[in-house]
Amino acid sequence: MVPPVLQRVCTGYQHIDALVDIAASGARVQLLRHVPRQRTYPANHTSAVERYPVLVKNIRKEQDLWRCIVVDLDILEIWPEVNISFFGVVDKGDADPATTGRAIHDLPFPAGHSLNDYTDTSRICTPTFERCDAIAAEVLRQRGVYPGAVVKLQAGDLASAFRSVCTHRQRVFLFGGRLELDNALVIDMSAAFGWSGSPASYGVLGGAIAFLHGASVNRYQPDCMFNYYWVDDHINVAADLGTNCQDAEKSLRHAMTTILGPDAVNEDKFSEWGTRQQALGLICDTVAGTISMPPAKVIKATACVAAAYRSSDLSRTEYRSLLGRFRHVATCIRPARPFLPFFPPVYKVLVYSRSTHLYTPWAQLALKIELKLIS
Repeated sequence: MVPPVLQRVCTGYQHIDALVDIAASGARVQLLRHVPRQRTYPANHTSAVERYPVLVKNIRKEQDLWRCIVVDLDILEIWPEVNISFFGVVDKGDADPATTGRAIHDLPFPAGHSLNDYTDTSRICTPTFERCDAIAAEVLRQRGVYPGAVVKLQAGDLASAFRSVCTHRQRVFLFGGRLELDNALVIDMSAAFGWSGSPASYGVLGGAIAFLHGASVNRYQPDCMFNYYWVDDHINVAADLGTNCQDAEKSLRHAMTTILGPDAVNEDKFSEWGTRQQALGLICDTVAGTISMPPAKVIKATACVAAAYRSSDLSRTEYRSLLGRFRHVATCIRPARPFLPFFPPVYKVLVYSRSTHLYTPWAQLALKIELKLIS
């Protein structure tokens, strides 16, 4: 990112000061109070131990790209200020978990004494994201403006978007981790996934791309290009007329490379134009006028709900997974939302009460419903 270029092309962008500051100095970690030095260091999560080769593979990749420092672990004796958080490994899409995963820093742990607890989130520039129904509204709008045309969608994605934001040089010591089997200390120099300030920092960059993309016009979109984004996901909507789709794609690609450089576009996830497109975890069909959950997610969620309904108790991890799926359903289906408050927060193990059981079957029914864009 080149600050003078960003200052010039993003004039008028609401968060331009934060954007230029991130490009010039990195993400600033504002603290509520001083982070105390650790007397003992946390062990890595079980997932990192069981999938250690995957963890090492990811860290080596980041090291090759100069996004983290890997040094001898004994250096902690002369760098005692380095804050250590434990590593974990989570699944990445449908890839083979034995060889692929996403390495994460568990920065919200331990509760009350984590880096996230010490972070002053009130001083972080936080963009406002539009609800995903803006995509449906734009499809309907363009169908009304061009009634004889087919409206198409395209999903654009950034390459390593979460790693494009560097941490300010005076705060990188807060993002340490250990590879004990290799006697290695890892210091993450990018705004780590899991830090409470990262989504806002990513959102500033995503908003700049959407701002620049939205400034483009053509004969079919004379006011502005549709520029919906959610963190690092960007969605194009265009009536298939003349060069309209090509113009929208060219504009989005140009915005991405202008803000983040020539390697910004993730070609593997930059979709072709189509009337049926997966966007933000949902399948949008502009011809049928529907939005639905992908079949694979429906099957997985249904199995999770059924297993929970048969169980007498759930661990915190299982319950959070279940609740996350319920929230996904409630996001898609508004009548399901009133049921969410009946599922209480859980900190250790939930004894699944009869009253909670009564509210579980609605999710099984809701998972089968498709949403109509038009009445």
